[in-house]
Formats: sequence, structure tokens, C-alpha cells
Amino acid sequence: MAGIQTRTLRRLVAGSILVAAVFAFAWFAVDAIREAREVKRANTYVQEIISRLDLAAVPDFHRRVDKVRAFINDNSIFSVDESFWKNKEYPSSFAAGLLAYSKGTASEPAHMECSTRTNLMSEILQKLGYDTRVVAVFDTDETLTSHSFLEVMDPGTGRWETQDPQLDIFWRNKVSGERVSLADAAEGLDSVEPCGRIRCGWDLENREGSKVARMRRFLDIISLTRKERGLRYALYTSRADLNRIYVKDGRRGTFCEVQAKRCRQGFYDIRKFSSYAPGLPR
Repeated sequence: MAGIQTRTLRRLVAGSILVAAVFAFAWFAVDAIREAREVKRANTYVQEIISRLDLAAVPDFHRRVDKVRAFINDNSIFSVDESFWKNKEYPSSFAAGLLAYSKGTASEPAHMECSTRTNLMSEILQKLGYDTRVVAVFDTDETLTSHSFLEVMDPGTGRWETQDPQLDIFWRNKVSGERVSLADAAEGLDSVEPCGRIRCGWDLENREGSKVARMRRFLDIISLTRKERGLRYALYTSRADLNRIYVKDGRRGTFCEVQAKRCRQGFYDIRKFSSYAPGLPR
């Protein structure tokens, strides 16, 4: 009798495991299908944005990337509300919202913030064949409040240049007028300045009232991510207090202790190392 009960129990356990495995497989399959559909939708909307802006007719690199930045800024608004969180799970919805507002079929612009604006601009520029990377900077005087923007490589010079679709600016060297990477120039902020659509200067404000000068507080530590190449590392300037203790998302410690993912491939002195690859000397 005991043997029969044991065999029955084993069959029940084996059956339960099999059912669980089937459900798990089905869940992963459905998730994979959903992700593939989301990627397809995003690609469709990104291509439509490229066509709507007629970027093929804009051969100049700077005019082209500026046009993308302006389109994203003009057709979105900084708002982290219910609409934003609903769309966050489906990033293609942000591109759809931009298009709808630009066509006049939506009554209000897409609700976005710095990272979603940055990610969308990155997708568009990558579709055009440009290399991009995402830069995150932090208010190290307080609780590591962050801001993110995009950098795109100028194919003519092989140098990174900053594009910020949230603040609607790029950055340039004050003397030469050449566009620069803010990640590269963070040590010497007095030598660079932000530029909007009409003029340049640290006193700029975007149309939503954000003061560009506030960025000075965010440029002691710079995180760089190139997801498609598996690169993620951080740089620090001479202004950074490397011993400062933060409390963030339940963790307590130095920057790399509470933001471990940002330092995955190293934490480097910007005065000694380039922003082009982890640990690459200047």
C-alpha cells in the first residue's frame, strides 16, 4: 500500500513539474512574441518619423541631427504621470504619440522625460546609420538625481558630440565653435557652452523653463552606456567627492556601491582616461 502511495505521489509531483514547465515555456513564448511585435512597431514608427522629417533630403550631419532633436522636443512634454507610465512598458507608444501630435491627430504632445526622449532619438539616429551612446549625469551634492542625454559620433570627424533632446541643446567649444562631447569636456566646463536653436550661453532655458546652468551640478560623475556593444562604465572629474556616502534605492555607500551597474566596466579619472572606451588613456 505504501509503495502504491509513493508511486502515486511521484506521478503527481512529476505531473506538476511538467505542467509548470509547459506554462513557463508558454509564458516565455508569449513574451518573446510580444517583444518582437513591440520592436516591429517601434521600427515602423521610427521609419515614419525619418520619412516625415524628410531626412534623406538633409545631407548636412549637424542639420540632420538637430532636426531630429527639435522634432522630439517640439512634439513631447516633460510629464511623468499616468500616461507616461502606461506607455513606458511599450516604448513604441512614445514615437506614436509624437507622430500623432505632429499630424494634429492628438490634442496634446507625448508625455516623456529625459531618458525616453534620449532613447527615442538614439533609435532614430541608429536607424540612420549613426553610432550613439547614452550619457547619464548625477547631482552628487544631493541624492544622485540624474539626467540623461545622447551623444552621436560625427562620421566626418570620428568624434562624439552631445545632443540633449530634453533641454533642446548641443554643446560647443567657446573658442573654436566646434561641437563637443560634454562627457569629454566635463573637466573644463568654462571652455564650453550650450547652444539652443537661436543662440548659445549658460543662461539658456528650454521652453519648459528648465535652466541649463543647473547642469553644472550634474557633471562631476558621468556614466556612459553603449548597450548594443555591451559597454557601461563611468568617469569622474576632479570636483567629485569619491568618499561621499549616498543612500539610494535601499543601498548605502559610495557612488559605485549604490550605482554598481554604472561602474560595471570601471570608474575612471576623466583627466587620465578617454570617454571612448573603458580605461583607454587620453
